[in-house]
Amino acid sequence: MADLPLYDETEDAPLPHAKADMRFTDAAAKPLSDGRRVKLNFKFTPFLERPSVDMAVTNVFGNEVASMSLIEAMDTDFEFAVHCGGPEPECERTIHLTLFYREGDDPDAPRQIVDERDVTFTVTA
Repeated sequence: MADLPLYDETEDAPLPHAKADMRFTDAAAKPLSDGRRVKLNFKFTPFLERPSVDMAVTNVFGNEVASMSLIEAMDTDFEFAVHCGGPEPECERTIHLTLFYREGDDPDAPRQIVDERDVTFTVTA
């Protein structure tokens, strides 16, 4: 059987990070034309242990209008269409991203938060 490399020989393979060194490397939000959805892209560093991500969208008043959880990610680069309800008049919203690990197998176990990122965007009518 042939050995298929994941990276070209001229390319450096990214080194995975321990839990404490995990970080978001990019995060962006682009409202879609329907005023109800936003395209969310985020990336984080390569990992040794699979991290989880919580996402919450809040409106200008701080009320949560959408949320999502990514449990034990298998990749480092993500794109989602997030439904935010609405349509609301033109307004500013913020996506709060939290990169974390559970401190046990129980879903209610405390979380070890390793990085957070906020992305603000404006919905236009």
